[in-house]
Amino acid sequence: MNQPRMTSVRKKKIKTVLSMMNKQGKRLLPVTPPLVEMMDLVTTDDELDYLLRMGTGLYSYQQAAKIANMNDEQFQSFFDTMKRKGLVHIQYNAGGKEEYRLNAVVVGWYEIMMYYNMGKPQEKIFSEKWDEYFKFFKKFNFFPIRNVQNTVMRHVLKPTQRTALMNPEIIDKSKRKTIPINMALSPSGAKVYPAFHVNDIIEKFGDLNEIFVAPCICRHGKTLSESSCNFDMPKESCLGFGKTVKAWADMGYARNISKEEAIEILKEVRDKGAVHSVLHEKDDISLPVLAICNCCWDCCALLKPYNMGATTLSYNATYAARIKQDANCKECGTCAKYCPTAAMTLKDSQVSLNSEKCIGCGQCAYQCKQNNIELYPDERTVYLPMLKKSEARINT
Repeated sequence: MNQPRMTSVRKKKIKTVLSMMNKQGKRLLPVTPPLVEMMDLVTTDDELDYLLRMGTGLYSYQQAAKIANMNDEQFQSFFDTMKRKGLVHIQYNAGGKEEYRLNAVVVGWYEIMMYYNMGKPQEKIFSEKWDEYFKFFKKFNFFPIRNVQNTVMRHVLKPTQRTALMNPEIIDKSKRKTIPINMALSPSGAKVYPAFHVNDIIEKFGDLNEIFVAPCICRHGKTLSESSCNFDMPKESCLGFGKTVKAWADMGYARNISKEEAIEILKEVRDKGAVHSVLHEKDDISLPVLAICNCCWDCCALLKPYNMGATTLSYNATYAARIKQDANCKECGTCAKYCPTAAMTLKDSQVSLNSEKCIGCGQCAYQCKQNNIELYPDERTVYLPMLKKSEARINT
């Protein structure tokens, strides 16, 4: 692709397209210079002009073709590239027919564009610009701007993802450790669990044969711009569900797997320290589940910027952790190492838990060899203010 020269007119078009993309989901990504440069790197003028005509509406294929001013053969090739780049999102109506709209920036365009870029000359630059995007916000991490941001974002930022666990009732045939959970008992003696577990998602979409696995683009991006994953996660770990993800698989970005394979992937990444972040269509937790991001805190595009001291963070949590009263701590620091938000800390041979920072991922309880930590049901929204630079765990 011949790279068009960045003119003031082209920059304005890119900013307008990105602003429209921000209206396609609940997750807001401010339009900053690095984001504009990312879009500039991978789009042609014809593509930008088409997206501006498309706007934020929903189109059938015939309607999408009508606004292109191309013959059928030209449009088919042009539109196929737009879908492969993630600029156009594919969804399905009640009758199972494909419909199309401008994609959101995230989750949507960025992830698909990372898959599209793999092996192409612009791959590394595109990924580095994504890192620059978060470093841009880190520049504003100083007093009193940081305090103002934290106060404002507490009221503005809404959680667009939630943490979930594997169902504690499921017997782990591999004999791996199960997480201790302190549950209230019903009169019948049966344990009462929150209704939301990753196993429920796997069962539902496994029965429909609509589970797909794809390479983790967060981890892939880190290997391009920095180094390998510190937690040695497998390359394929992102699980997607439903017909929309099937369309991505048809493009070669993911592959269909069984629910048994999905459970084994979840067990492996859980063992290595992954947080199960459940993502929904349009980043709206009231809409159907789209994917489970299984990522560690030093790679994850959700958790890494927070740990850099670049952004605030908000999660919907189902569980919370607590240290047992009869804990026999060996001060090994494992819980602190795996905690994605530094809610667990080890200082002066003393482990402590900041419950306000706990997102209920279960990693501290799962990794503790002495079983000193337990989880309990607690559905809530966790808001994490921007860290001070001195508190940041990642310095890049």
